[in-house]
Amino acid sequence: MTAFYRRRRPRRRLRHDHAHRGPSPPVTGDTELHRHYQNQNEPQQPHVELGLADGVLLASYEAQVGTAVPGSVRYGIELRWDIPPLTAEGANELLEQIRPAAQRLLDSSEVHYVDWNQTGRLVTDDARRAYDEIEALCRAAGDDPAGVLEVWTTDSIGAFCSAEKAGVTAGTTDDQLLEVGARLTAEFRESMGSGPLVIDGLNAYLRDLRDTLARTPDED
Repeated sequence: MTAFYRRRRPRRRLRHDHAHRGPSPPVTGDTELHRHYQNQNEPQQPHVELGLADGVLLASYEAQVGTAVPGSVRYGIELRWDIPPLTAEGANELLEQIRPAAQRLLDSSEVHYVDWNQTGRLVTDDARRAYDEIEALCRAAGDDPAGVLEVWTTDSIGAFCSAEKAGVTAGTTDDQLLEVGARLTAEFRESMGSGPLVIDGLNAYLRDLRDTLARTPDED
């Protein structure tokens, strides 16, 4: 027999972040939604997330590797919609567009217990319509290129540069490599005349340059 327990809740108001400290923008950096873990073929999937229990609306990326999803998402307590890797401006604009539908969804949903598992449920037809509206907004989020982060790879732009040009030596530290990567990215962006971008694999490329130099005997 299924155990069903419903807990009454006060009306949930939409919040911006897990700290619940007011209307601070949830996305503050242009590369915040882009994360490519080492040894993974593809970057992590960015998404918009709405917590039915706490009213938190945010943009983030999937932290887990592979196809596994958190239990809170599996049981519908946190709802997610996939989005492209948006810039800070693009993501925050999208969240503002979503807010009215997200509040309607919160007003017409509930979190209850089924077989002792906390589960989210859309109660009314309007909640389902609000869900679909958010999905449509997220699907259209990449239509404006100005709000989407450009993602390049060292492979797609060829041999990026030599160790000498980059200023990398066998003694360059990891922190210095990050500074070199930021400088090279800024130079590439300026040469392309583009908006915010990231060069995937650049830090690994620079580490390889440094490590190759460290393994190469000095020639007198």
